[in-house]
Amino acid sequence: MQNSNNIPLVTSEIASLWNSYMSDSASICMFKYFLNNIEDNDIRSIIQHALSLSEEHLGKMKKLFKQEDFSTPLAFSEEDVDINAPRLYTDSYYISYLGLMAGFGLNSYSLVLRLVSRGDVRKYFSDCITETLDLYNKAVDLQISKGLLIKAPQAEVLKDVAFVENTSFLKGFLLDHPRSLLAREVANIYNAILIDLIWRALILGLCQVAKSPQVKDFMYRGKNTITYHFDGFSSLLIGEDIPVPSTSESFVTDSTVSPFSEKLMMFQAMSMCIVAVSVDGYAITSSLRSDLIAKHVKYAAEILKYASDGEKLMINNGWQEQPPQVVRHEELAPD
Repeated sequence: MQNSNNIPLVTSEIASLWNSYMSDSASICMFKYFLNNIEDNDIRSIIQHALSLSEEHLGKMKKLFKQEDFSTPLAFSEEDVDINAPRLYTDSYYISYLGLMAGFGLNSYSLVLRLVSRGDVRKYFSDCITETLDLYNKAVDLQISKGLLIKAPQAEVLKDVAFVENTSFLKGFLLDHPRSLLAREVANIYNAILIDLIWRALILGLCQVAKSPQVKDFMYRGKNTITYHFDGFSSLLIGEDIPVPSTSESFVTDSTVSPFSEKLMMFQAMSMCIVAVSVDGYAITSSLRSDLIAKHVKYAAEILKYASDGEKLMINNGWQEQPPQVVRHEELAPD
């Protein structure tokens, strides 16, 4: 029987490892900066654990890249972060950011696992799922213990078994009185609002410290877009007399000294775009009211346009490292 570890990497495995390397190297920069100004020892402990995991991941991926004679991405390094810069975010933001990213890391790793077949790569991503699940649970438990968790809204739901009687159930804005939200639709809206709260705080801080006028303008545009989406989602809950999830603080200090390179700031903003679009994408497939679907489609399209402009900005400034690209063999043939 052939050892699956000796099979050459397939495209999905190469792409997944490359993307994971980029994300973990960026996380290392973020966590090292966080650790240099955290005051809460409980939050410090879990951020240190997250840093250790990312560093271990990078070591394992470097070994795989070397084994396959595949170039290790340049990604991010100490040059992209000034850990001695003044505090830009609060301790409560650090744990909220970590909880969000761990949760979506689980989604990403689960999707990746379906696309890989080689034994050692499957083992790597399976371990990532186990480690990230543990990290996520620790982050949520800590947020609960400190009263920092941004919870989904509580609302009464119908408890009797019932069947949908007509297609008006699917309509929203086309009717004067659309049916009330499903619990899963409220969950989708909450998920989108949660992203907006964490993303808006991240990008508000980046607005303050960005040096390049282009990057600053990009961040301000993002802040305005996120605020617009937050208000739109919030109005849906308010219209149903459902509480809007919120936080009691802004998460951002008044520092104007940048801890991050412009390249890392853009990467973080673009990563949040991916998370937000994935949330809207899931909501589009699981919502049943037409007005909700239309809103999620509209907002996803606006984020994709914003992300496209961000990609152009990164390319024009030489900040976009090229992902692995398939060789066109006809271009290698001699003339």
